[in-house]
Amino acid sequence: MSQQILRIARPTKIELIRLRRRLRIAKRLHKVLKDRLIILTQELISLIRDAIELREEVNEYVGKCYDSLIKVLMISRFEDVLSYANSRFLRSEVVIGSRVVAGTRVPLIDLRRELRKTEFGSFVNTSLIMSSECFDELLSRVARLAEVEESVIKLGNEVARVKRRVNALENILIPRIENTIKFLEMKFEEREREDKMRLKKVKELLARRK
Repeated sequence: MSQQILRIARPTKIELIRLRRRLRIAKRLHKVLKDRLIILTQELISLIRDAIELREEVNEYVGKCYDSLIKVLMISRFEDVLSYANSRFLRSEVVIGSRVVAGTRVPLIDLRRELRKTEFGSFVNTSLIMSSECFDELLSRVARLAEVEESVIKLGNEVARVKRRVNALENILIPRIENTIKFLEMKFEEREREDKMRLKKVKELLARRK
């Protein structure tokens, strides 16, 4: 805890009142930031768990999809598979937006794809369709993983920023204000005692003269 005091131009009672008001505001702000830090930390832990689960699912789907692709290539030509993959969707786009999690803006990734309804050639078989659907699911999970991991980075940065402010209030600003208030109170008490002693001596001197 900091033992220093704040710099004061003139140690007056008005300044003491201002410091007490400032201390109340600092303590209120510290409580708000600490509550927000708890919420952010809980959200961050939840997102990290989601990211771990999604990464495991993505790794599982990568193996599954490439196994199915190898089986397809054993019975189909590479040119046919490539042609089907390139013409399967009429339109594909990635929409990137944002959402708010615990007061922090994080990315939102949305895949929008429109399947082509026209019939393909005779080279299209059930294995090729199933392999394509597997890669579609893999791509969706990769997009979700990218969204979650970027959210983890942004929330982690926000947690670090809020934690620095909480520590600064808790260990530096609030203790310095409290030390300054104690210093001023002691100074004013000492001044009052000196004034009382001076007044007492003046009264004694006046009494002697009488």
